[in-house]
Amino acid sequence: MFDIFVVGPIIAILAGINIILHVYLDSKKSKEQGKSVFREPSVAVPSSALVIASLTTLLAFVLVGTFPLAWIASIITSETTYLFYIVELPTGLWISGLVVLCLGILLHGWARYVRQEMASSWAMSEEHRLITKGPYSRVRHPSYTSYFICFIGLFFLLPSLISVFLFVGFWGYNRIAVAEEENLLQHFGGAYSEYVKRTGRFLPGL
Repeated sequence: MFDIFVVGPIIAILAGINIILHVYLDSKKSKEQGKSVFREPSVAVPSSALVIASLTTLLAFVLVGTFPLAWIASIITSETTYLFYIVELPTGLWISGLVVLCLGILLHGWARYVRQEMASSWAMSEEHRLITKGPYSRVRHPSYTSYFICFIGLFFLLPSLISVFLFVGFWGYNRIAVAEEENLLQHFGGAYSEYVKRTGRFLPGL
């Protein structure tokens, strides 16, 4: 079984930094939105994909949040009390899961920092720029890639029927990415076509 006194503080620090970064950038973006005219995307995302992506992401957030909570509960009670049941895991497996989960959280924060106040392709302003630096220089949807990495890490940390459901999110986010790319192609034209040729959708070269 994994050591909550190792997993808990590490995830608490990384998740906390990620939350602070998102709050800061979201507040910055909200100020800019009042100055820009936004247009709605012409290509609709399938509602089934949106539902699946939303549910799996929400589940991932809940699972990630249990680690800091379980760690704090253990400190308060002076016992290693878990907020969830988990099967016995080999040390190498849960450490691998922790490393993968941390990489996913770091990639998510990096992608959001590079994107800054640029809105997603759901509603783009006339000043919207095509971001091609940082992780966007290799993959077109690094935020979605970070979710996939987190899903895999969570499965290795918490192997169960609940964490298996996270993998359904791969399908949902792929459908969303396809629709987003059609909207971005309409918005940026040839520039986006060239960008697609030199990047992978979720992994470099694929």
